[in-house]
Amino acid sequence: MTSYHIIDEPKPKFSEKLVVNPVIILFAAILVPLFWNIPLAGKLWIPLVWVIANGIILGSSTLGKEILTIFLGSLFYLIVLFGTFFVITSTDYLQYQEVVKPYLHIFLQAIFFVTLYISIFMQTASYNIFDYIRENR
Repeated sequence: MTSYHIIDEPKPKFSEKLVVNPVIILFAAILVPLFWNIPLAGKLWIPLVWVIANGIILGSSTLGKEILTIFLGSLFYLIVLFGTFFVITSTDYLQYQEVVKPYLHIFLQAIFFVTLYISIFMQTASYNIFDYIRENR
């Protein structure tokens, strides 16, 4: 039995199989650190790199904005982290170190997840179009 093929029809690329729904990246960033302590601070950088790689493979229309969002969010994260470190280690504020530490952790987690959520929100529209086209081939 033979099948019908249009010669000019584009064939799906292998890399298209690597594209995942961006919401899965968000859920993985939330759930995986609960069960596994990823070495080398992987819970902070792996989801962000995964979003960028997913956007590149996907051909996201907002890839530049996603990368800019991740860059600015990471920069803000580092500024808050090192700024707090320098303020706390000064001699006047050393007594507040134990009080500030839990709140700093919560604030840094909020910066991380807001950055991740915004970049994933931007990528979702491109993924929906990609998924629609993939289903209707």
